[in-house]
Amino acid sequence: MLNIPVFFAPGTFTASDVWRLLFYVSVAITVVLLSVFWSVRVAALQDHLADSQKQLTLYAAHVAGELAKYQAIPALLATNQRVRKVLEQPHNLSARQALNEYFEQSAQASQALAIYLMDRQGITRAASNWQAEDTFIGRHFAYRPYFRQALQGRTGRYFALGTTSAVRGYYFAEPVYQLGQVIGVVVVKLDVSVLEKRWRGARQQIFVTDTDGVVFIATRPDWLYHTWLPLTAAVKQRIRHSQRYPGQSLPILSRQTAGQFRTASLVQMADHGVAHHYLHVQQPMPAADWQLHVLNSLDEVDSRAWQATWIALALCGIGLIGAAMVWQRQQYHVQARQVLEQAHNQLEQRVQTRTVDLQHQIEERQRAEVALRAAQDKLVQAAKLAMLGQLSASVAHELNQPLSAIRSYAGNAQLLLQRDATTDVAANLSAITQLVARMARISAQLKQFARKSSGECVPVSLAAAIQVSAQLWQRELEQAGVALQIAATRVQVLADATRLEQVLVNLIGNALQALIAAQTSQPSINIQVHCAEGFCYVTVSDNGPGIPDAQLIQIFDPFFTTRRAGLGLGLAISQQIIEHSGGTLTVARARSGGAAFTFSLPLA
Repeated sequence: MLNIPVFFAPGTFTASDVWRLLFYVSVAITVVLLSVFWSVRVAALQDHLADSQKQLTLYAAHVAGELAKYQAIPALLATNQRVRKVLEQPHNLSARQALNEYFEQSAQASQALAIYLMDRQGITRAASNWQAEDTFIGRHFAYRPYFRQALQGRTGRYFALGTTSAVRGYYFAEPVYQLGQVIGVVVVKLDVSVLEKRWRGARQQIFVTDTDGVVFIATRPDWLYHTWLPLTAAVKQRIRHSQRYPGQSLPILSRQTAGQFRTASLVQMADHGVAHHYLHVQQPMPAADWQLHVLNSLDEVDSRAWQATWIALALCGIGLIGAAMVWQRQQYHVQARQVLEQAHNQLEQRVQTRTVDLQHQIEERQRAEVALRAAQDKLVQAAKLAMLGQLSASVAHELNQPLSAIRSYAGNAQLLLQRDATTDVAANLSAITQLVARMARISAQLKQFARKSSGECVPVSLAAAIQVSAQLWQRELEQAGVALQIAATRVQVLADATRLEQVLVNLIGNALQALIAAQTSQPSINIQVHCAEGFCYVTVSDNGPGIPDAQLIQIFDPFFTTRRAGLGLGLAISQQIIEHSGGTLTVARARSGGAAFTFSLPLA
């Protein structure tokens, strides 16, 4: 039986004592409830902030990834001969039509909104939307900042609302050079609404502002073309002059800052007269000069705080009931006290049951977090083991034969020493030395290919570059039964060693894939070298099925490929590498019937 001490004897507890006790109890309960509310709210805000920061990082990486997919396209298109031909011959209708169709195919392949070419005056000469009623051809865009940036020889980047199409877009602009002078600008327009479609359904409200604080991407359509901060008259005039948001009044969002928590701010947004509270975090994106914002609703935070407060209030109420039971037990006889004790015990059991349930929920959540972290660790470890397995298999295959030979020579050397055959022992040791040198060469080749490019054209041994590139394909060549024939040469060319090896690896790999796909009998790849008039010409040919004549003029175009799994960028990048080194890359039909790729480089 519960034994509760008696604090007040019956008949000695006056009315003033009751009111005094009630006052102290009320103050104590208020302090407890406030402490519980704020401590739980701070903990919930901390969890909310960590989740918001994680989501902000993921969304920023998503935006950066989408922009990175398109930033190299205008640079590749700017080197295309068809682009220069239209700028050099603006009245050549056939050249302009060919470029329109090429831009249209490139826009479809890259999922860009538009690709177009402007001359130095800002007049559009060719565009991917040449068939549309609101085509860009003939329109003047010299007022756009991205055009002026590209005209100065820089890569232009700009977000704006299209004056012709009224469609939001992010513009990449690249200058077109001829003899060191800018003769035109190639522009690729990215559809930023794709980001909004992928963000729909998120728990948070996500939006992006430009350098002036104007919202141009948002999961809430009614927030578009509003400002996060007030705009000065000068800023509004500058935006109006650049026609960045034509027809938009750019009102400010209805919001108030309610406080600060760590690196985040607490804001209140008005929506049709209803106030919503959010935890606001933001992150700059220097590459695009944007600001990414994430608003995480505080409804869950307040719900957790109030839930904990109500639980604390219930516990305080239970405590008060227990205290009342204790006092009441002192006033009645033993039988009444037993009944009250029984009721008190039942209430305590309910409190314990509720406490145990809460502890089980906490433990279950902790186990789920541990399981999640374990699964993430396993995924990371699996990725590490996969990379380690690939590297180990390749190195083990190359080093297995020399190691076996060294073991054999070492065993023979022991027997020869027992017989005092020192001459033969010296021969074995010499063979072991050669095998060790061979293993060092294998390791050096892997290190040499993995090194970073310097970007400078220096004298490079052509034979060494060919040897390194061929060694990387040696295992696949042996498995496919392809014979690789390399002409001996000792010339040196002016190039970047790493980029030259990349071109050779691409050409050998393309020839190998063509031979495997066609299942050519007695397949072979031939590398020939000859020099003339200060240049060295390298030809990589095979005896496969070759390339159809209809595809020869497109083989170096970006996104054009004859393989299902290919991206169509390998040959385009290889051609750009050779041209930047002062040479050319061409393709023709080989004498054996296959394809023959020839590139030239200046002699050192």
